[in-house]
This record gives sequence, C-alpha cells and structure tokens, in this order.
Amino acid sequence: MGTVSALLVARDMKGTIGFYRDLLGFAQGMAFPDPENPEYVDLSKDGMVLMFVSARNAGIGEEERLGVGVTIYMETDQDIDEYCAELKRKGVKIAVDIADEPYGIRDFTVEDLDGYKLTFNQVVKGGKTCLSCGMPMVKSGDFGGENPANPYCVHCSMPDGTLKSYDEVVEGMAEFMARSRGIDGETAEAAARDHLRGMPAWAGRS
Repeated sequence: MGTVSALLVARDMKGTIGFYRDLLGFAQGMAFPDPENPEYVDLSKDGMVLMFVSARNAGIGEEERLGVGVTIYMETDQDIDEYCAELKRKGVKIAVDIADEPYGIRDFTVEDLDGYKLTFNQVVKGGKTCLSCGMPMVKSGDFGGENPANPYCVHCSMPDGTLKSYDEVVEGMAEFMARSRGIDGETAEAAARDHLRGMPAWAGRS
C-alpha cells in the first residue's frame, strides 16, 4: 500500500519549523539547502510526514492566501487528551476543541502560522475497529446486528450480523468513497479494493 505526504507552502520557514518542532512535537528531518536558510524541510510525527517549501521557492506572491480550506488529518500515538492539553499550555491556536465524534473518533484541530489546519485524532477509548473495513465501533449501533461482540461493523454486515461478501463490501465502500471524496466510480472501486487488502477479514486477497 502506498503512502501520501503533503507538501505545503510556508511564508516563514524558520517560524514554521519552530511551530511544528517546538510546539507540536514534530521531529525535523532534512532541511535544504541548509538548516540556517531552509527552502525545504520535512517534519514528522508518529510515522506521518509533512513537507514544507518556502513561498518564494514555490513562486507564491505575498497577496496569495495560504491554508484556506486545507485540513490534514493525523492519527496521533499520544494520549489525545494529554496532547491537546499540552498544546493549549504552549499557546497553540485550537481551531476546534477536543470532542468525541459520532463515528467513534476523538479529535481536535489546531491551526498553524499560515492557516493550515491539522486535526489530530484517535479511536475513542474502549472502542473497537471493524476487521473488514477498519471503521471505529463504539456504540451498539456501530456493530453488525447491534452485537458488541461482532468484529464487523453495521456497514459490512448483513442484518443478522454475518459478514457480507467481499464484493458487497467493496461496492458499499466504493459508493461511500465516491460520495465523500468526489471521485469517479472506477477510481473509488480501486481505492476500496486497495484499502481492504490491508484488513484482517480480507487478508490474502489480490
């Protein structure tokens, strides 16, 4: 399975490095051409990488706005409540305060120097994830057949709680991806099959 790393534009490279490294706890990687005059830098946390290039290097003028409409979702390994409290103590701008979402995720959103938003998230404590699609399951209605012992979610299960066929799960996930991501059906189906290859219920499928 491939990986995606975001390349973002920053107006103040040193300020951006300080924000992510000193406030958010990211590790600084390569800085090019050198750490004192960076035009590019990568920063990582919990296996996730963000890359930044200077606005000058990217040819972005002062009048152009950055960060508008961009939100990056990052699943943190830290205790999410402790991490949020730590960032508040450091004075990080919290765009959306920490809360439990109805789909079994606890998250909060911060905003960086250029207006990019990062939503740090974690599965709600005590929750489980569907072995078919990876969806978080917390309340009884999330589980197939409303049975908390069921390893499969309501979307991957028949009304009696038994697992749907692989093709049915692919179809349902592809429909969701096409609708939520605004992509065509063929691309959505390919993405769904790629995702399911990494799930325990479908291990070994090509």
